[in-house]
Amino acid sequence: MSFDVDEDILQDFLVEAGEILEQLQEQLVDLENNPGDKDLLNAIFRGYHTVKGGAGFLSLTELVEICHGAENVFDVMRNGQRSLTPELMDTILQATDVVVEMFEKVKMREPLEAA
Repeated sequence: MSFDVDEDILQDFLVEAGEILEQLQEQLVDLENNPGDKDLLNAIFRGYHTVKGGAGFLSLTELVEICHGAENVFDVMRNGQRSLTPELMDTILQATDVVVEMFEKVKMREPLEAA
């Protein structure tokens, strides 16, 4: 990743994505207790979608790809095509950990690696 982007744009992304990622982590805990909550599934989908969009604007391809994968899983679940299982939840939590790690690298201006 090149950090030749406008510093204000990068800072806006860091603030917004940081808040969303904190909220996502709380929402995922709630989801474990309420796996069929459509509003919660929609909110989590939107969170990944928003982070993906900001990352795309900054050409953070690796972050876009993992957010897109998570977004797709939540799209399938919110449309009732798949239910949340403990195994799927473990995978979602692992993917979210990777998203958070990538976000921290962006904050430190370190290059990203594919997940």
